Amino acid sequence: MMENDEMIYTAIFQDKDGNLSRSRYTGVIARQEAWRRAASMGESSNMCLLALVPGDHPVYTYESVFNSEQPSTELKQHDVFEMQANDAYQMT
Repeated sequence: MMENDEMIYTAIFQDKDGNLSRSRYTGVIARQEAWRRAASMGESSNMCLLALVPGDHPVYTYESVFNSEQPSTELKQHDVFEMQANDAYQMT
């Protein structure tokens, strides 16, 4: 039996310049409601929610691992604030 309806998540955000950040977020167990609340939290800081991962996890980005070296691959730049519903893909 669960004691309450809260769950810890790792929220991954992107700002308008493409910088990624993570935040430990305590939300409800219901995924859709947790997403809406975390997205609102990020929106108030002008950040776009990219992922909500159950649990408290470290997040490694290319920049944090390679000290901002230029990537050896071509990365496609996306402005997540300008993406439309048809531009988004769901990973399963």
